[in-house]
Amino acid sequence: MSSKVSIVTDSTNCLPPEILEQYGIRVLPVGLVIEGKLYLDCVNITLEEVCSRLDSLEKQPTTAAVSPGDFFNVFTELADSTDNIVCILVSKALTATQESAYQARRLVRSHHPNLNIEIIDSKTSAGALGFIVAEVARAAEEGKGIREVVGVARDMISRVVYLAALDTLKYLINIGRAPRVTNIGELLKVKPIIGFVDDTGLLEVVARVRGRNKSLAKLVDLVENYIDTELPTHVMVHYADGLETAEELKGMLESRYRCSEILLTPYSPVMIAATGPMVGISFYS
Repeated sequence: MSSKVSIVTDSTNCLPPEILEQYGIRVLPVGLVIEGKLYLDCVNITLEEVCSRLDSLEKQPTTAAVSPGDFFNVFTELADSTDNIVCILVSKALTATQESAYQARRLVRSHHPNLNIEIIDSKTSAGALGFIVAEVARAAEEGKGIREVVGVARDMISRVVYLAALDTLKYLINIGRAPRVTNIGELLKVKPIIGFVDDTGLLEVVARVRGRNKSLAKLVDLVENYIDTELPTHVMVHYADGLETAEELKGMLESRYRCSEILLTPYSPVMIAATGPMVGISFYS
């Protein structure tokens, strides 16, 4: 039995496929229901399909948590090669996915009593979740034990930040995931910038602007509120159907901050179905 810690996450992590493959990170797809049909995030529906269909749908798609059965299958499979699993998931404020993982852990333990499964609330999403997962996977690859790996996760959770400029809040409101705000009606008239910026795991509106160019500039300005600008900064820029916008944002960030790495990654289909069009950044120093 290998002592290496295995890493599990969900499909909202926004990590490039090569990183997932390099570290053997197992990814479970979140569900997306469109006109009564269940799709699996990044498995049998693409980001392009969601972007092209979103405006024409009579009813906004809904999301579905990863099922306990999916977690059970992956945990059981990994039990054949390891005694230790760290499962890092999207903020539990957004989905019941974590509860599914806990249910699966209870079932798996009856078959594999020596299997350690740590389930961690990342309190975030997108590349902020991805950065946590990647650092944890690197720690596992280096041979660190499960306690040390969990420690890396806790440290990263306190450092990563996710921000996104939305075209509108209406999609989040429709699915009951509106961020904490004082006047939603007012925010429907502007482009809100939302994010996970503290340890609550709750989406918050951190700024409001009018116009695309102002929203990009505001995203760049906000970064310095959450990092040590003297340190190298790790960044992911996320896009839906506007790669050109993401490239522009990437250039703005590179000219302003000491970026030791800056990746361009697409959102997953389920994320855009939940929020509508947006561009976002995940980062830490």
